[in-house]
Amino acid sequence: MAEAPNRRAVLGATAGAVLAGALAAPAGASAVPRDRVTIASPNGRLLVTVRVVDGRLCYQVARNGRNLVALSGLGLDLAGRPSLTGGLVLESARRRTIDETWRPVWGADAHVRNQARECVLRTVQPATGIRLDLIVRVFDDGIGFRYRLPAQAGLDTYTVTAERTEFSLQPTARSWSLAAGTDWNADERHYRQARLADVETAQTPLSLATQNDEYIVVHEAALIDYPSMTLAADADRPGTFTSELISLPDGAKAHLEGEFSTPWRALVIGGRPGDLAESHLIENLNEPCALTDTSWISPGTYVGVWWELQRRHTTWTEGPRHGATTERAKRYIDLAREAGARSVLAEGWNANAGGSWTGQDFLTPRDDFDLPEVLRYARANGVGFIAHNETRGFVDYYEQHLDTIFARYAELGIHAVKTGYATKFVLGGVNRSHFDQEAVRHYQRVVETAARHKIMINAHEAIKPTGLARTYPNMMTGEGVAGMEQHNYKGPLGNPPEQATILPFTRFMGGPADYTPGVLNVTWDPAGLGTRVQTTSAAQLALYSVFFSPLQMLADTPENYDAHPGFAYLRDIPASWDETRFLDCVIGDYTVAARRKGDTWYLGAITDEHDRTLRVPLRFLGRGPYTAEIYSDAADTSWHDNPLPIDVRTRTVRASTVLELRLVAGGGTAIRFRPAPH
Repeated sequence: MAEAPNRRAVLGATAGAVLAGALAAPAGASAVPRDRVTIASPNGRLLVTVRVVDGRLCYQVARNGRNLVALSGLGLDLAGRPSLTGGLVLESARRRTIDETWRPVWGADAHVRNQARECVLRTVQPATGIRLDLIVRVFDDGIGFRYRLPAQAGLDTYTVTAERTEFSLQPTARSWSLAAGTDWNADERHYRQARLADVETAQTPLSLATQNDEYIVVHEAALIDYPSMTLAADADRPGTFTSELISLPDGAKAHLEGEFSTPWRALVIGGRPGDLAESHLIENLNEPCALTDTSWISPGTYVGVWWELQRRHTTWTEGPRHGATTERAKRYIDLAREAGARSVLAEGWNANAGGSWTGQDFLTPRDDFDLPEVLRYARANGVGFIAHNETRGFVDYYEQHLDTIFARYAELGIHAVKTGYATKFVLGGVNRSHFDQEAVRHYQRVVETAARHKIMINAHEAIKPTGLARTYPNMMTGEGVAGMEQHNYKGPLGNPPEQATILPFTRFMGGPADYTPGVLNVTWDPAGLGTRVQTTSAAQLALYSVFFSPLQMLADTPENYDAHPGFAYLRDIPASWDETRFLDCVIGDYTVAARRKGDTWYLGAITDEHDRTLRVPLRFLGRGPYTAEIYSDAADTSWHDNPLPIDVRTRTVRASTVLELRLVAGGGTAIRFRPAPH
C-alpha cells in the first residue's frame, strides 16, 4: 500500500492534472484582489464569486446568468480565538486549471473526466495574525470548496467549535432530504419531499429542484479526520442553511493540529435529474488512488445467508434453525456458481454472533460451521468468502484486534469483510455518535488496515460515502440507506415505492450503496411477520440498473431463485460498468437508467405508487440490430394483490426504436440488450 495522501496538504492537488498557472500565475492573479474574485467553469456557464463583506468571506453561485446560491457566509470558529467569520482581509488569489481523465478500479463509467478551474484565496485576520485559505474548484457540473488552515505560529493544536458555512438557496425549491440526526440509523430512513423553506434540518446530501428546473445536491467530499456535516435552517432567512457538524462527546466539533484542510463542501448542479446521477464531481474532489496494487480488488455480485435471517426463516444464533451452517453455506456457493456471483456472505458464522452479540472474536467459527471446508469448497467453485464482522458497537475491542483479524483472514484467503456497527459506538470507552470525528477516524483506520491485508470492505451503519473510494477503492460499498431489510422493520408498508426513485439523486450521490436488491419472491413470509417487499418482482430486476454497487447482492434464497423465471436475468449481471446513462427521470415519480458492460446494455425502469406508460428512445444503443430480452410485469401483475408474475419476451430493436414500457404501480421493467447475430 502506498503512503496515504496527506489530508493536511496545502493544495490537495490531483496527480496527473494539467496545471496552468500553478507556479506562474497570469498577470494580476496573485495580486491583492479589489473587492471580489470570480471563478468560471471550463464551459463558462457556471460562475462562483467570492467576496469579503464586512470582514467575512462570502460566496455566491450563478448558472446561465441565474443565481442559484445567493450571497452566503463562510468561516470557522476556533476555541479561545476570535471567530474566523469576521475581521478578514483578502490578500491574494491564485488560479490553476485541472484537466485529466482517470480510470477507476471499478465504477459507473470506465473513464472519468476531471476538469475544473481552481482558485486559492488567502486571507488573514490582522487582529490575531491567523491565516485562513479558501480553495474553490468550479466544474461544469458543480463546485467544491474547502477551508485550509496553513501551518502557522500559534496553531500547533486547536479545536473547531463550529463551522459557519452557509448555503442560501431558493426557499420555494422542491427538496428531498432526511432530517439531521446523530443516531446510528440516522441515514436509514425514508426521504421526504418538501418545500425547502419547510425543511428545518437535513442530513447531507440534500437535493433540490428550483422553480427554473435547476437541480442541486448539497453534499461533502473527502471526509477524513473531521465530523460529518449536517444542515440547519436559519429561522430568519428561509432557504438558508448553515453547516452543523456532529459533536464529539466533549461538545467540540474537531480537535486538530498543524496544517489542515477540511472536507470539500460540494454543490452538484445540473439541468435535469440525470445530470446529478451521472456526475463524478464528488469522486473528482477526492485524491487519486493511494494503493500501488489494486489487482486484488474484484467487483462483482454476491449471495449469502442473509435474507433468510431477515425473514426469520433461520437464525444468527446456534440451534436447530441456525442459518450459517456448513451445509447451508455450500448451498449458497452452488448458487453463486450458477449465478456467476463472485462471493458468498454468511452472517452468523462466528462464535457468539446473534443474541447479545457479545464475546465475538471474529476468528472462531461456530461448531456447525466448518470454515476450512467452506473455504475449500468455495475455492473449488471459483467463489470468494465474505466474513461478517458485526461489532454491535464494541469498537474498542474491534480496533484492538483489527490487525490480527485481517492478517488471519489474509492467510486464509478471505479478501472481503462486511462490517457492522448496529445500535451503539463505544470508542475510547465512550458511547458516541457514529458520525463524529473519532468515528470517522475509525472507519478510515479500518479501510487502511484492510488495504494492507488486501481486503475489501462493505461497511454497514457507517457514515455516508463522500467519494473516498477513488482514493481507497477497497472501500467497495456501504449501507447508509433504508435498504431491503427495511421492508421488515418499517412495518407493513415497508419502503414505499417512491423511495427507489429518489435514491439515485440523494443517497447515491456520494457513492455506492449496499441496498441488497434481487428479492424476487417479494411476498415470502415464512415466519408470519406480516411484512413483505413493497415492489413487484420485475421492479427488483430493474434495480440492478438503477442502483450501483461494485459489491452488488443477489439477496434472495437459492430456493426462491430456483422457482422464479426472473433469475435468468441476474445470471452474470455486471457490478462494475463501462458507461451509465440516466434517461428519463422525475425524482419521486419514476426513473429509467441504462448501463453498459462491453457491448451489452442493461436498462431498468421503475415507478412509484402510480401506474405509468413510458416511451423510451434507445438512442444509446450502437449501430445494428440488438436482441432485447425484456422482463416486465405481466398483464395480471398487481403490486398489492399479485406482485410475482413476470412476462419474459424478446424482440429485435435498433437505436432508432422507441420502446413503450407499461409499468404497474410499484413495478418495473428490466431489459438486457445484446448485439443480434448477423
